Amino acid sequence: MMMDSSSTMMMDATSTAMAASSYSTPSYGSGNSNWGGSGYDSCVQQCVASYGGSMGSYMPSATATMGSSGTGATHTVIVAPTQGVLRYVPFAVNASVGDTVMFMWGANNHTVTKSSELQLCNKTSDAPFASGEQNKSFSFSQVVNDTNPTFFYCGTATHCEKGMFGIINPPMASSPSSSVGSMMPGMMQNNSDMAAMGSYTNMQTMNNTMASSWGSGMDMSAMPSWAQPYMAQNVMYTRTFLAANPDVMGSNGTVNLGNSGSNPYMIPMDITQASNNAASSSSASSTPSASSSAPSASGSTSPARNSSNGARSLGSSDVLVGVVAVLGAFLAL
Repeated sequence: MMMDSSSTMMMDATSTAMAASSYSTPSYGSGNSNWGGSGYDSCVQQCVASYGGSMGSYMPSATATMGSSGTGATHTVIVAPTQGVLRYVPFAVNASVGDTVMFMWGANNHTVTKSSELQLCNKTSDAPFASGEQNKSFSFSQVVNDTNPTFFYCGTATHCEKGMFGIINPPMASSPSSSVGSMMPGMMQNNSDMAAMGSYTNMQTMNNTMASSWGSGMDMSAMPSWAQPYMAQNVMYTRTFLAANPDVMGSNGTVNLGNSGSNPYMIPMDITQASNNAASSSSASSTPSASSSAPSASGSTSPARNSSNGARSLGSSDVLVGVVAVLGAFLAL
């Protein structure tokens, strides 16, 4: 995506309602939302009962704005809706030439930086754009000059490797077998985080067919293997967000964040983030000898960003540890 070279710096207060008023993203078709077995369903139900029953909220506001504006519609993307949730919401938007993509910060210490599909966590030299690291209530806008798929990520250390990336005009699958909807269930077979998040997403979207199928038609086959599970997680988190904020979805499945009006967005729990926190707490309480003797995960592939920053392994060795850690941590509350 080529960006307008006449981008300007604007440091005046801006109206969030205007920024979000014309956001529009089409629905992506239907897909299978029945993931995880009854064991995972039971686990997540208990976890939610103990910890995830209430949601946070986010009211967009902008105290400083950087970027440029087009003549078309404005598509709003929330940059980390709350502190600790490393997501762009929605994960993907569709925009036409002349439209503006407005990024609104909901938490501190994040960036929006253009990358590419094969190098998700590296800044591209092809018509680059970068917000720099910014904090809550900042906004950054970019004009869309073509409809090619454009990838962006958070350049704060380790955030992209943990899945904080997004897409403008995502590629759509030419074959059902390469779609998110087809590939996602298989990813959950040997991955506790994925299975738990799938079960939670299924519960949250059970009465909202459009939310439960959002993103199913996007193509995943060309994504680096390490990033595919994170792409699936990002799709699922967007689905839970849409289910928690039904007013932003139209009857035809399109998304318009401006439909929330003056009401704050409800922010659902991020199951994978909760799992990571529980695992970290479990690791911190373990003995040094046990930690030092633990074998490294095999068969994982790290993203090419910095040699010191590797993607978290999502292999089958996490299955039992992840579920037990999450359930134990939540039920202890």
